Amino acid sequence: MQTQPDRDKRPYERSPLIPFTTESPALARLQGLLPKLGKGGGHISASVYDTAQVLRAYPPSGGVTPGLEWLKRQQQADGGWGSPAAPLYRRISTIAAVLALHQYADIIDAAESIEAGLDHLHVQRELWAHTVPDSLPVGAELIYPYLIDEAARLNLTIPRQGNTALLGQGRKKLKYIAHIKPDAGSPPMHSWEAWGSEPEPAYLDGAGSIGHSPAATAVWLSRLARGKDTESLRQQAEMYLNRAAGVTGFNIPGVVPGIWPMNRFELAFGLYPLLVADLLDKEDLQAMLQPQLDMLGFALTEQGIGLSDHFYQDGDDTAAALAILHTAGYVVDPSVLNRFRGNGVYYAFAGEIQLSVSLTARAVHALRLFGQRDEAAVQYLLDMQGENGRWQDDKWHISWLYNTLHLVLALAAEPLGYTAVMHAQDDLIQSQHSNGGWGVHDNEATPSETAYGLLTLYTLYKERLLTESGRHAFKKGQAFLKNYIDLPNLDRTSLWIEKELYTPPRIEKMFELCALLVSIN
Repeated sequence: MQTQPDRDKRPYERSPLIPFTTESPALARLQGLLPKLGKGGGHISASVYDTAQVLRAYPPSGGVTPGLEWLKRQQQADGGWGSPAAPLYRRISTIAAVLALHQYADIIDAAESIEAGLDHLHVQRELWAHTVPDSLPVGAELIYPYLIDEAARLNLTIPRQGNTALLGQGRKKLKYIAHIKPDAGSPPMHSWEAWGSEPEPAYLDGAGSIGHSPAATAVWLSRLARGKDTESLRQQAEMYLNRAAGVTGFNIPGVVPGIWPMNRFELAFGLYPLLVADLLDKEDLQAMLQPQLDMLGFALTEQGIGLSDHFYQDGDDTAAALAILHTAGYVVDPSVLNRFRGNGVYYAFAGEIQLSVSLTARAVHALRLFGQRDEAAVQYLLDMQGENGRWQDDKWHISWLYNTLHLVLALAAEPLGYTAVMHAQDDLIQSQHSNGGWGVHDNEATPSETAYGLLTLYTLYKERLLTESGRHAFKKGQAFLKNYIDLPNLDRTSLWIEKELYTPPRIEKMFELCALLVSIN
């Protein structure tokens, strides 16, 4: 049963917001965007890796040439695929792209692209030699050796040496998968293409996919025997791939995202900035917001909530949903987070090797809203801060600005957190670009990272921890964001971690709009 929020028990002291008027561009856009969250399975950028795998394993009926041409256009000047500013996330995409272009060398002129890609791979071979970071691409410990074997089968020479730590972790993960015997909608299924062999019908989930992965689904389809017994399964999976190709904005057959659907993830993470910005109870938004809150409440089960209703529940989406719904006045039980609790940390899924500081921070923040405290998790967050004031390495996002927002939300009201958040504030102010924005890459400020910075400063303001320099940085940052709020979604810098970096444009736009709708005195 739902209850109305107690307006006298807000987690933060009220601070003034920009007045809501029909003339406010940010408000109008927020009102227009809110009803779209989660619709159509969610919107997400295209993936080089998954596109290459779909083209190779189960090419679209309309032909592969448009998809191959798209792949060629994504190649960078240095021969690799993916942003040169984020080398950790390029290797897998580059190998997959080279394999796809090589496979279709008879129908597309790609000799120079293939040669440049192979040259790039020889230069980049030492990435995972000794340690495996928490920010490793999803499934890399399985996908990388799988791709190397595929290249060897095609007589393409790609260096194996220099990646011993990753390969050792892959062997450990394979043993874990064999032990648990994963089922449909479980996290290992998302990388099925790298470890699976038999295309069991039971692996197909309610979305018609294998692990919500176009790559895994395409490989599964390529191995599925044709016949009356499998025809309906084949049609479901083919329909999934066709639908996935429609959400990237390119509308090119075979050009697909790395994970989809992700409607519950888009809904929970899209509403989360409203919580951060104290906008959940704003009258001007209720007509659009209430149905979305009801939807989120409906999707939250006793086991939590996942990125869709057909995928395992995870700790990150669950913590976000609990925090949002509780603040909005819904009766929800925070004990569900115990499912994702480890030794001083919180996990997205069981069996994870890499940790996520942002996820643990989100759980700590959610618990604080319920008046609860996980002392071990708080200490973990404090211990993970770098000497420069940043929480740098995370499983789900490459920007330290994303981490800083979540860590400040978790620690700003924590008695032991004062020194940490003030150190983070100093670093945030010092790292602001001359144009007022923030960005993880040198000389590149992005709207989404600027929004994280602004909402961090706003959180410090609510806790009466914002310095005069912080106030100046806030005003300068909002001026930058106002000028860049109209950047096209497809031009966004990919900062979120999957099998490669990706962008969830609706979520990022929600953060940006909310950052424009807060103010400080």
